[in-house]
Amino acid sequence: MDMEEFDLTDPQKFFAELVKKALEGKQSNFEFIRSYDMLKVARLYRKGTAKVCKVFKGLVKSILDAYAKSIFTDEQKIEALMSAKQFEVCAEYYKKEHAIAKDMISEYKTYVMSGHILDTLLGGYRPDIECVDYRKLPLKWF
Repeated sequence: MDMEEFDLTDPQKFFAELVKKALEGKQSNFEFIRSYDMLKVARLYRKGTAKVCKVFKGLVKSILDAYAKSIFTDEQKIEALMSAKQFEVCAEYYKKEHAIAKDMISEYKTYVMSGHILDTLLGGYRPDIECVDYRKLPLKWF
């Protein structure tokens, strides 16, 4: 995700960009984590997507609660339902983004635990030849 497209100084623009990104529907690709620094970034992204997903789910709930109350006063508006559906789509998008980040972290942990602990602790960078899904490789003991 490019940070250039997000304006962090204005919360309204930031929220609008989050919604726009989700409605485009283009999911991030699974990438191999190559260093401990990349792992830290992936963990931050995973936490961020979880929080954003929670915000959108809360918005859906509050909009639907307000709509349910407006039915009794005969003031319901279709825009509320459309907004709820839009935010539901956004929540699903960020839920999938969270799952992708979680998979990337899981694969890197498996890579590290399969004999690359020392290299990782010394700040090594994962070469291209070792960029295979270590979760699917058969486990060998010596």
